[in-house]
Amino acid sequence: MIKLSQRIPPGSLFWFLATATALSAAEIVETDVCVYGGTSGGVIAAVQAARMGKSVVLLSENAHVGGMTSGGLGWTDFGNKNAIGGLSREFYRRAGRYYGQAEAWTFEPKVAEKIFKDWLAEYRIPVFYRHRMASVTMDGLRLRELQTENGNIFRARMFIDTTYEGDLMAAAGVTFTFGRESTNTYGESLNGIRPDTPKHQFVVDVDPYVEPGNPASGLLPYIAEGDGGTPGDGDQRLQAYNYRLCLTKVATNKIELIQPEGYDASRYELLGRYITARVNAGHSLSLSSFLKIDPIPNGKTDINNQGAFSTDFIGMNYTYATNTWAERDRMWREHEMYIRGLLWFLATDSRVPINVRTEMQSYGLCRDEFQDTGGWPHQLYVREARRMVSDYVMLQQNCEGRRLATDSIGLASYTMDSHNVQRIVQNGVVRNEGDVQVSVPAPYPISYRSIIPRVGECENLFVTFALSASHMGFGSCRMEPVFMITSQSAATAAALAINDNVPVQQLDYRRLASRLLADGQLLFWGSNPLDPEGGVLVDTEDPSGVVIIGNWLTSASVAGYHGAGYFHDSNTNKGQMSVTFLPLLPADGEYTVYLRWTEHANRATNVPVTITHAQGTAYHLINQTTNGGMWYPLGTYSFMAGSGAMLTLDNTDTTGYVVADAALWLPANQPLVTVEAFATTPEGSENGPSPVQFTLVRLGDVGSALTVNCQWGGTAEPDTDYSGLRSNIVFTAGQSTTVISLLPKADNLAEGDETVTLWLAPGNGYAVGPLSNATAIIKDDVVDGWRFQFFNPSELSQTNLSGVAADPDDDGMPNLWEQFVGTHPRQPEPPTGMQLIHENGSLFLQSRRLATAAPLLFAVEVSTNLQTWSTAPSAIQTPQILQAAPWEILRFNLGAPSNQKQQFWRLALRRPLNPPPFLQAWCFFSFDTLTNGNGSYTDLATTNVGFAAPAVFTRQGTVFASGGAGGASSFTNFDGVVWFGSGGSGTPGHSSAWNPGSVNNSFSLTFSTLGWRRIVVRFDIRSAQQAGGTAPTSFSSFTYNIGSGPQTVPGVNLAIVADNTFREWRADLSHVTALDNQPSVTLTWTFEDLAASPQESLRVDNILISAEAILP
Repeated sequence: MIKLSQRIPPGSLFWFLATATALSAAEIVETDVCVYGGTSGGVIAAVQAARMGKSVVLLSENAHVGGMTSGGLGWTDFGNKNAIGGLSREFYRRAGRYYGQAEAWTFEPKVAEKIFKDWLAEYRIPVFYRHRMASVTMDGLRLRELQTENGNIFRARMFIDTTYEGDLMAAAGVTFTFGRESTNTYGESLNGIRPDTPKHQFVVDVDPYVEPGNPASGLLPYIAEGDGGTPGDGDQRLQAYNYRLCLTKVATNKIELIQPEGYDASRYELLGRYITARVNAGHSLSLSSFLKIDPIPNGKTDINNQGAFSTDFIGMNYTYATNTWAERDRMWREHEMYIRGLLWFLATDSRVPINVRTEMQSYGLCRDEFQDTGGWPHQLYVREARRMVSDYVMLQQNCEGRRLATDSIGLASYTMDSHNVQRIVQNGVVRNEGDVQVSVPAPYPISYRSIIPRVGECENLFVTFALSASHMGFGSCRMEPVFMITSQSAATAAALAINDNVPVQQLDYRRLASRLLADGQLLFWGSNPLDPEGGVLVDTEDPSGVVIIGNWLTSASVAGYHGAGYFHDSNTNKGQMSVTFLPLLPADGEYTVYLRWTEHANRATNVPVTITHAQGTAYHLINQTTNGGMWYPLGTYSFMAGSGAMLTLDNTDTTGYVVADAALWLPANQPLVTVEAFATTPEGSENGPSPVQFTLVRLGDVGSALTVNCQWGGTAEPDTDYSGLRSNIVFTAGQSTTVISLLPKADNLAEGDETVTLWLAPGNGYAVGPLSNATAIIKDDVVDGWRFQFFNPSELSQTNLSGVAADPDDDGMPNLWEQFVGTHPRQPEPPTGMQLIHENGSLFLQSRRLATAAPLLFAVEVSTNLQTWSTAPSAIQTPQILQAAPWEILRFNLGAPSNQKQQFWRLALRRPLNPPPFLQAWCFFSFDTLTNGNGSYTDLATTNVGFAAPAVFTRQGTVFASGGAGGASSFTNFDGVVWFGSGGSGTPGHSSAWNPGSVNNSFSLTFSTLGWRRIVVRFDIRSAQQAGGTAPTSFSSFTYNIGSGPQTVPGVNLAIVADNTFREWRADLSHVTALDNQPSVTLTWTFEDLAASPQESLRVDNILISAEAILP
């Protein structure tokens, strides 16, 4: 362990710090990508840019990251969860890990921000807090730099606007709008001023005037002048904002409600009258009549608007989109005081029913949330502000499935949702106007063109929240999961545009789509817009090339169609309906003709199809109960160039529903499928070890299974340097991507980094695309790899030269410190130490670090006498990264300085025994069907991330069998698996089983926790009643052994679940600190003997071990 110290001299503290803090007035930061907006989308964009190998910086306008996701919106608006992929889905899985479950869609604000900050720390992304944009500099159509109010300048090749307001977009001169379009602008029936607003409306009439019945007395507060305008017209009013409050009833965590400064009950006279009118009408009221109260973990709530008069501050934000920072700050404060006053009114006003007052008084802000703002959220819910106007505008028609974006970068699925826009007087009573809540029929794609400026405007900018959409299209796209989806896709596109040196408007979409699929984005729902290349495709939705006879109905209810949907004949009017596809072929030659439909049991088995070609006519009868969702080949024929070819489908004498969707003419011998390769985790390491990961993507038809051949090479040796190699990769039907993980094998050799290269080889049924190979790097142990760079083989064996404590150049800096700060161990240099900085009343310890040395473990330690040292509090241990790679600046916040005693600070470095590649580790495995006869399985489907090696599973008992088949062979990676119970969809289905009559039953897990703590074990367990017998009811013991014999695990419930059910059983061992950082831990569960008559059995399915990193 190497330690360098920095002393704080007693009596001269502030003099020393003043001379040590001669900082420049402004910084210039240059990166590949600059992300402006510390929102959820901002974090995701920054992480994805880093994952794509680009240098990136994140600017947050305030002191937080996460935006609304960490700002109180803990009850996620997700629509269809199955439409959420990529890093957005990973966020909810990370939240699930925190709470000990597969995914969490409700969470505490502080947990969300912790996840975001941990994520940024994993990729060592510099975050500049409290950085508000002041100006930008353009170079033609390119954004060159962004300057913040404190004078700092940020230059980048690509910029991503992840603000809720679209500020960077506007500053770059990009066309935008705000408010509502008219119904005529884009032909949207739900846009513009609404003729009727049925939801969140006054359900009884309320007089709007100060003196009831007297218009001359003026309007009550929060009611607008005028009648609201003409229905269907557009305006520049914005839907209402609020704060999403995190309240609790837990006495020990509750901040009691108090009367806010400047409170005036008359400001809530409208609410008082409304309550009185409802009581007089006989309505039964509760607090939920006025607040939407959604539970989130640990006794907390996400409070949202509910009803006619609630937390939405209707009509008080119209100028927000384009206002100055000062005016926005004022609006934030006004919204806060309005809501604080509302809570106080509900808690105290005599007109509020006593049950409502009592319940309101039982709530308070949370002490452990938003601690720097007294429990109040750090983010105003800016539901909508500016919206870009680009070459593609997302519309109501997209949401309804009547218009399809063919350049998808992700899916949206939430309701078209607009909160009220204005509160007005109609027919002498108060009415709200503008609320729209209309569901969408299915998830739909978001266009790449909607997140980039139109052609002729800024060429290196992406806009991921204030994207190009109408008011109604935006109402569905604006939700936080989708914001994270668009932000990941933007960062991916930014990296590719940098690689190709092209404007964002000229990026090859097919290449982008391939990479997005490789990274887990979901681009399609019920269809695949990435059509086979080189052919001529005609769809029933096309404006030309189709002749339709009869009253066909449109549908999208069965997946597998092309485009936005398909036609069906409703099983009626047989012999009177047909669809003819008329391709315009580019050249003479032979073409294979394909037809597409969606299969169902109610489909016809004898659909007549006629193909007209150069030599005549071919006839087919198609069975549409099978082979749906794919391009089905009908044969290869000769065709002449031009419009002479045709395919006609009709419903003459058919036995069920007939479907017409699309037809394809593809040059003969050209495959329907193209396969490409990516290194999606391009760096692994012997430390951990952490795997490298390759992803194969197939473009075109995915309706059938496909086997792809590959070859491997590189400087790393299979089986010696890594394991997991496969030469034949299988895509199952419907699968667009498949993943290959290779696990490096640790050794004690200083051999430097090694490469692994995958080459796609030719095969049947596919073509190899332009991205035919991919290379990943297996990093040597972090210290050995560094030593390999600077010392020859002979010197590597001499610890006095190349050891971590050696100082071969006698410059006072041992090798481990030279590695940390990035100096040369063989060239004497002035010592590169640390700085003490005094700034804004706080003391900071600052050090330089070479980014590649990040896996080295460090800890800040403190002493008062230079003899006894202790680890500084945990709050100090996570530094802020002020400068991007290659030399990072780490700043540790030591808190307010003290004049009462002298203090010394030092940074302790340690070569990691098992440095974590992530801040959490997982080992997941499922059982195969064979055992070796000694109670161990011969083959486990296993994924290990972070632990030194996968856990070893053993069991004891007199009867061994395994449960069922299927599942394990297709298991690849925990980070893409949601697992609930044995045999679930996409879940390995094997079991470790103890059968009737088994005795001496137990099972054990043995693994290393070096570098890890807070162990949690989860598994699916089933106790299945057999032939009317009684199933076992509990475990008899649960022990751990770290080498000194079995010890009882305290405080864990050992009950087995009920018969014939599957349930996730969780053993939270985070309180058992004896398990932390151990070379070997064995956990053993023992349960009762099983009766042979009546029969009993028990099965244990998929097991997951997780842990958190120890960060000294």
